[in-house]
Amino acid sequence: MTHVVHVEESIDIAAPPELVYATIVDVTRWGRFSPECTGATVVSGGGPLGVGSRFSGHNRRGPVRRWTTHCRVTVADPGREFAFDSAAIGLPIATWSYRLEPLDGGAGTRLTEVWHDNRGRLMRAIAVLVSGIRDRASHNQQSMQVTLRRLRDHLEQPTG
Repeated sequence: MTHVVHVEESIDIAAPPELVYATIVDVTRWGRFSPECTGATVVSGGGPLGVGSRFSGHNRRGPVRRWTTHCRVTVADPGREFAFDSAAIGLPIATWSYRLEPLDGGAGTRLTEVWHDNRGRLMRAIAVLVSGIRDRASHNQQSMQVTLRRLRDHLEQPTG
């Protein structure tokens, strides 16, 4: 089986890039959108996350499998891009990024979620034991589709 190291998914959202960005950088609430991530705890850089801020991402698969990743923000460009590197037990896991492009004169946003696998062989083996997922790229692609749909549905809800 070929080891896929890069996956991306996009969706158009009827909300301005600034609002989409603000929702994405609120990592403590990611559990609302992701089928795997249950949320995060900001470790450093309280307030709006900026480059160098750290957080711990909490993940779950089924009733038994739970794990935490340690993340460092690498890009924080409001309304344009948010990215971070994740690691566990001191070993790199992935780079996640969210690119935002304005649509309709800024009234809408094309959001692209990107996962790039940074794991070496040892971490890939450990990850299968921890998560139970052998084909991480396919799993993440499906999860990203769900996450983006949930995010869009949340942001497009009428308020009031």
